[in-house]
Amino acid sequence: MKYHLDTIPVWDAYHEESECPFCILEDKAEKAYVDSFLGGSVMEPDTRIEVNDKGFCPHHNELLYEAQNRLGLALMTHTHIMETIKKLKKQAEDLTKVAENPDKGLGLFRKKSSGEPNLKLAMQDFSIWLQGHMNECIICERLQNALNQFAYTFIHLWGHDKEFRKVFQNSKGFCFSHLALVLDMAAQSLNKSKQAEFIKELLPMQMDNMERLEKELFWFTQKFDHKNQDKPWGDSKDALPRTLQKLTGNYMR
Repeated sequence: MKYHLDTIPVWDAYHEESECPFCILEDKAEKAYVDSFLGGSVMEPDTRIEVNDKGFCPHHNELLYEAQNRLGLALMTHTHIMETIKKLKKQAEDLTKVAENPDKGLGLFRKKSSGEPNLKLAMQDFSIWLQGHMNECIICERLQNALNQFAYTFIHLWGHDKEFRKVFQNSKGFCFSHLALVLDMAAQSLNKSKQAEFIKELLPMQMDNMERLEKELFWFTQKFDHKNQDKPWGDSKDALPRTLQKLTGNYMR
């Protein structure tokens, strides 16, 4: 897969000196996608077809709903539910056929095996389809593509820009979610010697910053002891949201 190289967003995220620059990149991209799907872009035929087919996950439906453009969301949801009804009708018809003749029917997606009743297989396959439908989300897909592009840009900057390399070495690492993203992109984009070089830089920095957060969070808890009330907070006042971000990838705005 080819990725578009745009260094400005990555540089900007690193300038904010957060616990994870990719959390900032993801947050900004997500807001932009939510705005775009409630704006004029959703009326483009190709986009509307994709929205009708996939819809949005619960998280992004919530963000779209909170954006207060109820008419725009209702119009998208109406055409999406019409498309969903067509798909559900086909699945329901297939499952009903098996229920009416379980000895001859087969699973919707699988062949009968290991003595399992055909109707049981068909019910399981219907459940698999429902779960797959619920997990589809056009914003999630576009957001993941954007993150992959950011990760590619990050690896490119690390390998070709000495100034960026210094900024990276003085950064606070990544949250666990985006650490996995960066490692995957490094494995795809770097040769073996560069992979080893990257790991030797990244992992000690990641461990140092995890230990730093642990100490900051510990002092946060100690500040609730009356004996420490008059002692300075240091960097611990917001240690809890930053630690949660580090562990979960949930950017605490």
